[in-house]
Amino acid sequence: MKNSTWCRQAGLSMIELLIALAISSLLILGITQIYIDNKSNYLFQQSQSDNTENARYTLLVLEEELRRVGYRIRPDDEFENAFRGQSVGNCSFNNGEVINYNRTAQRLCIRYQPYIPDLTACDGIARAAPPEPYNVGNAANIVVELDFFSEQLRCNGQPVFDDLVDFEMEFGVSTNGSREANLYTNNPAANQAIQSVRYAALIRSRFDNVADTNQSQAYEDWFATRRALADQTAPDRALYLMTESTINLRNLTR
Repeated sequence: MKNSTWCRQAGLSMIELLIALAISSLLILGITQIYIDNKSNYLFQQSQSDNTENARYTLLVLEEELRRVGYRIRPDDEFENAFRGQSVGNCSFNNGEVINYNRTAQRLCIRYQPYIPDLTACDGIARAAPPEPYNVGNAANIVVELDFFSEQLRCNGQPVFDDLVDFEMEFGVSTNGSREANLYTNNPAANQAIQSVRYAALIRSRFDNVADTNQSQAYEDWFATRRALADQTAPDRALYLMTESTINLRNLTR
């Protein structure tokens, strides 16, 4: 009798098994949801951090190169003598000219003289400097071409920054022969001397599916203010960031 009772009580009943499976399923669903939420939060925070760092990097590249514009080894030398007429690649300069902009090609051309041996431009290539003591006669000009092409900021054809959705430049120019900017324009004329550069950029995160929807306030505001296009919807659920800054050309202004 005891053996028979023991046999009937061995193992789990079907009801007990179903209850165990239901509880396990609930636990697995809860853990899975926590994992998905944590991963989404991580991607969102990482995308915000990426956009902030990319904005800083864009400013760093532009600021470093633009701060060099018009640098002369001998500051008492005239611009017309230190910077003669020159053509390098897509960039052409008149006598004494150190910066110009082609709006159609979105190409900014600048030049300066090296101030340290093996000076590295934004394309990562070191330039040879003249032997010391420096003098005007043996100082070769460094020419840098910055352009916006296919969502990239390029330096002498080398990509230095990706995920740049849109990019725009304005220039503080002098129209009265002084070295102080009295007008901002996005298409400086040949007779307008550029004294400062103001740039604005729309940056996109490297991850596509981060935001909840395709509605991005930064994306919409950019195209409304910069391109006069209302109610623009982002093509994906990436995070977008607008950044802008103004850089004075310290070797030209006073």
